[in-house]
Amino acid sequence: MALADKIGRRNVRCQERDRDRYKRIVAVCRVGNEDLNAWLASEGLALAYRTYSRDYVAAEDRAKLTKAGLWAGEFQAPWDWRKKHRSRNSSNIHLGGNR
Repeated sequence: MALADKIGRRNVRCQERDRDRYKRIVAVCRVGNEDLNAWLASEGLALAYRTYSRDYVAAEDRAKLTKAGLWAGEFQAPWDWRKKHRSRNSSNIHLGGNR
C-alpha cells in the first residue's frame, strides 16, 4: 500500500542491472528521478540485499536507526532466519510415513 501511495498514477521505469543465480532480474526502479529501491529501504519496507549490491545499505541503516517499518520491533532478515532453521532442521530429516 505504501508503494502504491508513493507512486500514485505516475510511470515507473525499471532498469535491469544484473541477473541473480536463478536468472531473475535485479533492477533499479524510479519514479521521475527518485530511486524507489532506496526509498523502500529508507522507510524500512525493504532490505538491502548485500549479496548483490551495497547500494542501499546506508538507506537501510537509516531505517534501523529511526526504527522505521520492519525495524519498529524485533526483526530477523529472511536469509538469517533460513540459515538458522536450515542448520537446525538438517539434523531432523524425515523420510516419509506418519509423524
